[in-house]
Amino acid sequence: MAKKRSKQKVASPQKNHEVTEIMSDSEEPVPKKTRYEPADDGGTEDEDLAGILAQIQEQEQNEALALKLQRQWDDGDVEILLDNATQAGSSNINGSSHNGPVASGSSSTFEDDEAMARRLAQEWGTDNETTSKPLPALPRLDGPSDAMTGGFSKTDLAPDDELAGYRDVFTATRDCSKCRKPVPVTRGYVTFSASVPPPSLTRLLHAYCNSCKTNHCRGCFKVVSCNKTCKGTGSGNKECAVTNCCADVRAIALFEVLGGFDRVYVNETTSAASRSVSSVASKGSNIGSVGPGGTGYGTEGYGGYVAMPSPAAVAPKARAPRGKSAASVASLASKWDALVVTVFETLIYFIPNPYAEEPAEYDLLPHASIRSLLSLSYLPEILAGLLRNDSVMDWTARSETYNAMLQLLRRLVDSELTVGLLISPRWSKEKSCGLESWMWKEGDIEWEVPSDDDNTSESRIVRDPPLYEHFKKLTKQCEVFMTGASQLMESDGHGEGEDDTTVKALSLCGDIISTHDDVERAIGVVVASSSNDQQKNGKQKSSPSVTMERLYSQACERLAFKYATFSDNAGPGGIDNPAFYYAQNLKATANSTRVPKDRLHMVKELAVMSTCLPPGIWVRVDEVRNDAIKVMIAGPEKTPYEGGLFEFDCFMPLEYPHKPPLMNLCTTGHGKVRFNPNLYNCGKVCLSLLGTWAGRPEEQWSSKSTFLQVLVSIQSMILVEAPYFNEPGHGKVVIGSAASKSYNRNIMLQTSKWAIVDWLKDTRRDSMWADVIKSHFLIRGEKIHDMLEEWNKIEPKIGRKLIKDFEKGLELIQTWD
Repeated sequence: MAKKRSKQKVASPQKNHEVTEIMSDSEEPVPKKTRYEPADDGGTEDEDLAGILAQIQEQEQNEALALKLQRQWDDGDVEILLDNATQAGSSNINGSSHNGPVASGSSSTFEDDEAMARRLAQEWGTDNETTSKPLPALPRLDGPSDAMTGGFSKTDLAPDDELAGYRDVFTATRDCSKCRKPVPVTRGYVTFSASVPPPSLTRLLHAYCNSCKTNHCRGCFKVVSCNKTCKGTGSGNKECAVTNCCADVRAIALFEVLGGFDRVYVNETTSAASRSVSSVASKGSNIGSVGPGGTGYGTEGYGGYVAMPSPAAVAPKARAPRGKSAASVASLASKWDALVVTVFETLIYFIPNPYAEEPAEYDLLPHASIRSLLSLSYLPEILAGLLRNDSVMDWTARSETYNAMLQLLRRLVDSELTVGLLISPRWSKEKSCGLESWMWKEGDIEWEVPSDDDNTSESRIVRDPPLYEHFKKLTKQCEVFMTGASQLMESDGHGEGEDDTTVKALSLCGDIISTHDDVERAIGVVVASSSNDQQKNGKQKSSPSVTMERLYSQACERLAFKYATFSDNAGPGGIDNPAFYYAQNLKATANSTRVPKDRLHMVKELAVMSTCLPPGIWVRVDEVRNDAIKVMIAGPEKTPYEGGLFEFDCFMPLEYPHKPPLMNLCTTGHGKVRFNPNLYNCGKVCLSLLGTWAGRPEEQWSSKSTFLQVLVSIQSMILVEAPYFNEPGHGKVVIGSAASKSYNRNIMLQTSKWAIVDWLKDTRRDSMWADVIKSHFLIRGEKIHDMLEEWNKIEPKIGRKLIKDFEKGLELIQTWD
């Protein structure tokens, strides 16, 4: 439970003295002038200063106990509180104040504390209609289970709904602690600088009373000795401690930082959209969207809103928009990255750090609004853009930005209150005016709802994948790149420039992997703690049933890309395996040298592909020769290839990417079956991208084409519902034609024999595809079995024996290790 700032008024014995507020969160005695002001007439004969100081100390102790009792009150232990108060015979339970100090050893101390706890609880729950509004009580964080969902596990509140309850913390006018005159919140703009925290932010954390010239902490409203324009430090000004005063002011600081960042983001995206529209109007060209500093935001600004950016949010475009030079775009992008770094560093400063060497109270009991502040700002979208960037070289060029991001991710998982931003599904914004404008009710935030929402039930909001899912894919790319690049570093013949770039890329990839490991360990602790707490509280719920397709997709992602050994008898060239179709090509190029730039290109491409393979495509790359690749592709549903697995051998020629890869189909029924007009029984794969079929110029291979394009083309353009029409001269596709149905019946039979049952033999147990075979057929086994039964009705040649062989095969692969 975050600490509530309670106030107790203590009347001075002197008649003309002002009422002084005693703040409950002070840990050390405050100088006399900030806690107690003598009367103007200077009379002090009736004052007992020592008694007042003792009263202050006693009051702080009492309120600490009151805070503990308030937790019981929040937990619903009302009967215990009332029983204790009744047994003590307290007369203050109806709200009478405690007048005068209580001796530390007095037996009535406990009774008065109980009464005060009840009264304060009643006061905190009562609406105050005066100008000075009380700050809302901070709800408890109900253990890691709340943190695991960003704090929305109970009511599933969207961030704006939850944050609305804390609006007064950031915007309400408060009464001066001395003259009781209203002190409105001073709005300003944070100017981010190299200094953390920036002076412009520190100024906003003060609340200055123009009437009596008193300055306060904007959070707890404790009087501070700073001047009106305090910015942290200055000539003749002592170090300002307001940034570390209380949990409230730390939350306010985060609000101002995030709000200031949102303001810049909204302005830049709106300007970028305007520039793009103007450019199109003036030149009639179809220009891609640009964003802050030309960094690639696809946005549309209007009416106080800004449309959400494209997934490539923070990655600068490789090409300059028409009308702008590449140098100009690079300069703007560099400025944007510098701003991002500064903002991240400032956020790290204010985000709770419970593992600090000497954690403060606001680190251990942070303000509960922080999780909603982070979620409602543009920070999740900006982090998602960085994490989804699949260009290793772009990471390297922007290493400072990525290192700052890694430090921010480490800090987020340190606190149960902020870890949800990383591991919980994100609320998808349709349009947003920015955090600051929303807080001051100057604009709105619209959430994305499913397109099929009929609005007859409670409104639903689309949830985007957690940031952690993107981080895992980023880490996978780093692992793949490090494997390939390390081999590149060990090889000869590459220039110093390329070597230096590769070293920097390897260093950053190592940092990303290290951060991922730290984040995963921290999340593991939270998950384990959450599970234990739920079991203790009897709240453990069984996991919701996951559909077969989701399980299959998860399994495909887990097994999609791996490095493997293609042969146990590796020769000088790395592979001595006659079963690999391109073994001779590997031997012929064993002593050849690939152009370093081209090899680095291939390494980067493999890294990107490692997280981009669609379900039903698996890739294995030889550990020694990265140019030797094997691929498995599952037949798509509703095709005569459904349920089958088709294996390909691939080789990247020395000229790659200037020349296409070589591919050969291995699943041919020992050279007897032609599965498609484009898949020959000799293994030839006929495809324009591979240069084995003459297509239109845009369909041919170019240095910008990728191996992933080839694999997706095979899955989507060759393994189709009506393969008969892939043959030139067969005309347009007519699904129900007799010729197509006859062709499909034969394909169903051959798929059943060679692409399904043949993989379930025990000889496959030790193959590199054993994990894929087991996963594919065990998850989809029942569905494939039903499909074979249906196919048998269409093509009786499949027969009961083949179906029985499939059933036995399923039992067999369950015994594979």
